[in-house]
Amino acid sequence: MKMNDLLRLALVATTLLGGVACGPTFQATTPPGFVELEDEPYDDFDYRATSADGLVIAVRQIEHKPEGEISFWVTAIKNRMRERGGYAFLEEVAVQSADGVAGTQLRFGHDEASGKPHLYYLSVFVTPDFIYLLEAGGTKDLMTANEAKVQQAVASFRTR
Repeated sequence: MKMNDLLRLALVATTLLGGVACGPTFQATTPPGFVELEDEPYDDFDYRATSADGLVIAVRQIEHKPEGEISFWVTAIKNRMRERGGYAFLEEVAVQSADGVAGTQLRFGHDEASGKPHLYYLSVFVTPDFIYLLEAGGTKDLMTANEAKVQQAVASFRTR
């Protein structure tokens, strides 16, 4: 499965979450060693960056309708990823955005046909108006080698 397919499949939950907002209200920082893909035809993403080796970080901003607590969205996403995406849930980690919004990072593993295991991290931040999904994914080796950069992207993310 290609990384693009991984990221698209990962948020089939978008259908659960409602419509996409008109314009991004967040601030994402591109980590060192990554480049932002500004004019890519990825309508599902409001922000997307990649490393030269193919590690991808992306953000989706979704209107928070219907309204639900973060625990609802986290459970819905976990269920959807396991049932429809074939992802193995590894762990749940508390995270916080740079502007103080508490979030949850869901970590998943996925075995690829190529024999290379992949890791996919999905950080969920819920505000009264929007749900922000910050995604990072790639081979297990790439994700492990770039763990600090991925976590820096999460910690520097701002919802306003």
